[in-house]
Amino acid sequence: MNPESHILLSVLLLAAAVLSQLPTEGQVISTETQESRANDFAMGADLSLLKHTQDHGVEYKESGQVKDPLLIFKDHGWNYVRLRLFLAPDGSDGQVNTLSYTLQLARRIKDAGLRLLLDLHYSDGWADPGHQVIPAEWKELPHPQLVERVECYTRETVSAFRREGCTPNIVAVGNEIMNGMMWPAGGPLTSETKWDSLADLVNAGIRGVKESDPADGVKIMIHIDKGGDKSASRWFFDNLLRRGVTFDLIGLSYYPFWHGSLADLAKNLASLSDTYKKDIMVVETGYDTRGVEGKLPFPLTPDGQKAFLEELIRTVAATPNGRGRGVFYWQPEWIMGRKWNAPGWSGTWENRALFDHSGNMLPAMDAYESYMMGKH
Repeated sequence: MNPESHILLSVLLLAAAVLSQLPTEGQVISTETQESRANDFAMGADLSLLKHTQDHGVEYKESGQVKDPLLIFKDHGWNYVRLRLFLAPDGSDGQVNTLSYTLQLARRIKDAGLRLLLDLHYSDGWADPGHQVIPAEWKELPHPQLVERVECYTRETVSAFRREGCTPNIVAVGNEIMNGMMWPAGGPLTSETKWDSLADLVNAGIRGVKESDPADGVKIMIHIDKGGDKSASRWFFDNLLRRGVTFDLIGLSYYPFWHGSLADLAKNLASLSDTYKKDIMVVETGYDTRGVEGKLPFPLTPDGQKAFLEELIRTVAATPNGRGRGVFYWQPEWIMGRKWNAPGWSGTWENRALFDHSGNMLPAMDAYESYMMGKH
């Protein structure tokens, strides 16, 4: 056989091998292939209160039957769980997320075959745009010692998860830090000096994660609110990146009653993707199933909640260049507050849960599966 014939035969054999692996008309693509496609998108739930509600007798149900809630989520296409972590929470209003508590819940999550986003608040309680309270144990530390403490705390914390066999896939350094973190050390962001201090603290947290993970497998997220505010998001990330902060993922909060329309969110996602070339996730969202109708895109009903979540998933997935990488629903398990004594919280947040007041799964649990079915 001459060289040209040999080359032609090799090409034909390779083509035949490739074609033999392709599905024929009407052939179903393997479940494994379908799952790998679905797993490219993070469909997540912040289930930080789950152990606490279950410890106080709350039961979760599918079709009226009690079932492990982690399996309910997994069986309906959800693949990620987000857990918050406080330093020294006092147990009030759902602030129960100590390291020991969170490790126990993280082990359950990993055992269920789900991935983990760890949300470090760097506070003894809730940290958000209006509350970024420095931990009581750290408040007297001078700035250099505070930076060192943040690095050490982060390294020790992520290492503790690694030792327990539940290493996070993503770590968010701070929670909704649009106005800074650990006030007054790292905010509010009213001066260049405060911005410099914030960058020092964030970089310390990032170093801590990387020191705990020599293989560099854990992704770093920076999380802000204002999902529908393009100018505010640009202002924040321009200032942070100008100070040498390096990270992997942008996290946004998007609640339609606070953060603008879905069209506003889409504009911000496109702007962030184009400007910073980073993957983006909406890591907090929610929608009510009852209440007073207002200027919201869908009815305040269980079906309206599902329609909202489906459209949000579509909006994020449509981010240019494939950089919309996930959606996380906040506190879908927060039900039956009367059983675990959370005055002032149960009414509002129970109306945004993905279970009704009797613990039965609501239609929105199927939002991701409905979205995927519509794609294929």
